[in-house]
Amino acid sequence: MRYPQASAVNTNKGVSIMRHLRAVLLIIGFFTHVAAIADSRPTITVGYYDFPPVSYTDKQGTPQGSFVQLCRTLLTSKGYRVIFKDLPSARLYANIISGDIDIWLGAPGKPALAGHVLESSLYLGEASLALFYHPDAPAPKLPNDLKDKKIILINGYSYWPPATQWLADNALNLQVTRTSQHSSAIAMLMRKRGDYLLDYLSPIQAAQQELGINGLRLPYILINSTPLAFVISRKSAQPEQLLKDLEQAYTSYKARPLH
Repeated sequence: MRYPQASAVNTNKGVSIMRHLRAVLLIIGFFTHVAAIADSRPTITVGYYDFPPVSYTDKQGTPQGSFVQLCRTLLTSKGYRVIFKDLPSARLYANIISGDIDIWLGAPGKPALAGHVLESSLYLGEASLALFYHPDAPAPKLPNDLKDKKIILINGYSYWPPATQWLADNALNLQVTRTSQHSSAIAMLMRKRGDYLLDYLSPIQAAQQELGINGLRLPYILINSTPLAFVISRKSAQPEQLLKDLEQAYTSYKARPLH
C-alpha cells in the first residue's frame, strides 16, 4: 500500500512555524531575564531636604526638583525602583549612617558622615553660600561687622567654615533668629528684622522667582562654594555597585545628544 507523501508546501509551513515559535520563545526569555534583573535590584531610598530648585516637596506633597528628577532617571535606567524621603539635615545624616537612606546629594567630606558613606568622584553641581544684606546698608567687612548684629538662618541647614566659626565665636556676639522658609527670610531682611541673612544662592533665587520679585536687588557677599556629589550609605545593599551604576548612568546621561 502506498501512503501519500507530505507536500513541500506543508514541510515549508512547518519549518516556518517552528522558526516563529523559536523567535517568540527567545523574546519571552529575553524579557523574562530583564524582569528578573529588575526584580533583583533593591528599592533605593533617596533622602533630600528642602533646597529649591534642586530638591523640595511641592504643595501636593510630591518630591520635585532637578536632583529628584535626575535620581529617578538614573536609577530607573539601571533597573532600580526608587522612593524619596524628605528629612531635615540632622535626621538625614542619621538615616544615612543607619542605612535607612541609601543616597543623598550633598557636599562630600562631611565630618559627621566620615567612615559611613561612599562619595562619587563626579560632581553634579555646587552649593554657594552667601551673606545677604539690606539694599540700603553698606557691604559688611567680614567678620568684624558681624559683631552684635542679628543674623537670619534657615532651620535645618548646615554650613562650612568660615560661617560655622563666625556663628560659634562668642566675641562676635551674634544674635541668631531662624525661619523655615526662604521667602520669610527675605521678608525679614527687607523689614530689617535682621541685619544679615545667611543662605544659599539657589534657594534664595528660587524664592524670588516664586514671589515674583526677580527684580529685587538683594546684595550679598559670597562666602564659599561647595561641590555636590552622590553620597551613598555604606549600609546600603551593595553600595559599591550602586555607586558604580550611578556614575555610569550619569556619564551616559551627560553624553546624550541635546535636541
